[in-house]
Amino acid sequence: YLHFLHTGVWEDFWTYLFDNHGLTRDDLAEMKAGWRTEGIHGPAEHLPHMIDPMKHFLWILKITHGGGSMDSAMDFAHGVLPEDLQYEIRDMLDNRDAPWVPNKIVELRERLAGVWKYGPDCNRDVVLLDIAMEKFYRQRIEAMNTAGMTADDKLGGLEAAVRNVCVGGDFDRMQMALEFLRKANGPEEASGGLVRWSAEWGKAMDAALDNVALAMEHHMDELCSYAQRAAYPIGLNAEIDFAYLDNFGEEVVRGHSMFAVSKMIGEVRDEIRAAAGRSPWLIVSNGSPEISLHAGIVQVVPLADIQGQDFSSNPIVALTAKLGGLEDIPPGVTAVITASPVDLLSHIAIRARQMNVLLAAMPDPGGWAELMSMSGEGVKIDIVGEEVIVKKSELGPAAAATVAGPPTGQYIEGLTITPSANCPVWLVEPKDYADGIVGGKSKSLSNLGFSTTLSTYAMMSETMRGGDLTVPTSNAIPFGSFEKTLRADEDTLEKVAVATAAVAAADDAGDADLRRDALDVLRDIIVYRLKMPEDLKPVLQQAIVSYGGMATIEGVWRAIKKVWASKWNERAYLSRKACGVEEEELCMATLLMELVPAEYSFVLHTANPVTGNQNEVYGEVCVGLGEALVGNEPGNALSFTAQKVKGFPHNVRSLPSKPIAHVAQENTRTIIARSDSNGEDLEGFAGAGLYDSVVVDEPELKPVAYADEPLIWDAEKRSSMIRKLAELAVAIEVEMKSPQDIEGCIVGENFYILQSRPQVFH
Repeated sequence: YLHFLHTGVWEDFWTYLFDNHGLTRDDLAEMKAGWRTEGIHGPAEHLPHMIDPMKHFLWILKITHGGGSMDSAMDFAHGVLPEDLQYEIRDMLDNRDAPWVPNKIVELRERLAGVWKYGPDCNRDVVLLDIAMEKFYRQRIEAMNTAGMTADDKLGGLEAAVRNVCVGGDFDRMQMALEFLRKANGPEEASGGLVRWSAEWGKAMDAALDNVALAMEHHMDELCSYAQRAAYPIGLNAEIDFAYLDNFGEEVVRGHSMFAVSKMIGEVRDEIRAAAGRSPWLIVSNGSPEISLHAGIVQVVPLADIQGQDFSSNPIVALTAKLGGLEDIPPGVTAVITASPVDLLSHIAIRARQMNVLLAAMPDPGGWAELMSMSGEGVKIDIVGEEVIVKKSELGPAAAATVAGPPTGQYIEGLTITPSANCPVWLVEPKDYADGIVGGKSKSLSNLGFSTTLSTYAMMSETMRGGDLTVPTSNAIPFGSFEKTLRADEDTLEKVAVATAAVAAADDAGDADLRRDALDVLRDIIVYRLKMPEDLKPVLQQAIVSYGGMATIEGVWRAIKKVWASKWNERAYLSRKACGVEEEELCMATLLMELVPAEYSFVLHTANPVTGNQNEVYGEVCVGLGEALVGNEPGNALSFTAQKVKGFPHNVRSLPSKPIAHVAQENTRTIIARSDSNGEDLEGFAGAGLYDSVVVDEPELKPVAYADEPLIWDAEKRSSMIRKLAELAVAIEVEMKSPQDIEGCIVGENFYILQSRPQVFH
């Protein structure tokens, strides 16, 4: 291009390009440049006044991407380095093109950190040498041809790439992920006797890779957010077109050494998943919970072909065989499913997570063909374990449209909502849980708590020996309590009426953003303005005392209001509208329970929700409280199936990799306020999961140290836990007389049942 600026002859551009760089017109036509996808064709406009600025730009590119500065950096830094380190760095420089150099650079950088990071002085020249070595390392990895490498060699390269990222000590999650990876990639005696390339080893290594990938995504998304936050005020003050600022953060992080980690994960992941017997699905971004109701119409279309379009008024699921990685996701695309691998730190991966859009890959030809057969259909999408379940949406396009819902509601035949019995008291005991007073969640807990069958099972079961089975005590604020409270607070009642009218007006106008804002305002009014009735205070105070007395009445009241307000979260609102459930028909009780400080939490389905097989239990277990399981958080749980026969033979589908555990605050006994509507688990309208449960004293978020986690390394303990859970699931199913969806937790050897409800099949 500089040659063209000097000559002004465009045809000479192509000759010069080929003679000096071996590039043709077709090569440039296939190049993708940021948001542009049409390639470079020309002719360009002749701008000779741009010669000096372009020369300066070329110099910046060379400095930014060049590795040649290692020599000059070493010349300045060598005087403060130990002699042995000087010798090894010089040797590396003399052999910089040798295949062993990338791993050697990582080792040298780790030792250099002892000088600039942990030494008595932080020497600038040593820091610059470290930066130059890191740049050269990244260049070598990005240019590496892995075709001749074994899978073990690739794993070694991945471990080195993660070590390289951790040299500066800036990434806590990645450091813990590195420890997990090192143990899985280490000798057999260090990994609990796992035989390398066995199925069990493959599952442990697959979990380690997933944990590394999630740590990488977290740190890079965080850096992207920081950079993007600064881009807008700086760019706008410099009068830069807003369109050029949208991708600034993404472009900044693409120069980070995490991309070497991403490359090596992509190189080895398929081989590890094959060894582990894992699903072919690769989930990059989980997407929004709303897609479990209705995701949109399936369209088979290259994502590059719909750039700049807007599907907000008719959402779609895009099936695109290949992704370039630089595409944007148009508004109204709720999910992108591809048959090709996805770089976890590509533009589209970062954008999908930012936009809360499902992004997943299905490389298996049979699975891809099944998805293609759904073209033109309205579908819903669920993530169950490691599977992406795409099914026809029986509710139709009205179910979760991002604009106005149907004018009259699509009523489901046979759908009956039990009305409120207008219970006169503020708090009811489990013995009084009944239709019209509380929902199915409270009633099932009461049934389980008073079950002699379960009590006998807990005492007689061989697998439960040494432990106990408990259904925690509870109280419930019954149906009608919110409405009674609102009527007593006339000022808030008036504001709620105005906000409700605003929601309806936004719906009538077909304005999804306005409706979303109006719902936010409505929830805020309830949470921040609704006053507590005076006669409720002593009732709540008595409940607090019975649950340890450490929670404050203000905290409990705020949690109750958040549960009530969740009736108007967008997903719940759209679900009711799609099914023709009137606002006044849906009543909300609030179940108050002491929060069990779970070491592990589980969800059990007594019929496999993926296959429909009622002869096996499907279960998931995570470290800490159950929010990581039910909250659509990234990563895998310990996932298993167990046959309903003696001994409960089982198959571990995946080992846990969720990077964060929700942990109850230490030395604090607190309360959880759980939603319990009269729309729980109805045939055709599974209201469960639509509404919020709120812990009074918010749990802490802690990274999970999987390098020391028994669920990964102690096969005997893991199998014992699975057998106990499977036997427990069957016992509850027998007691409740139908397939059940069960939630609970484990503390030591003791099992707690927190919820059991009928399993809804579609």
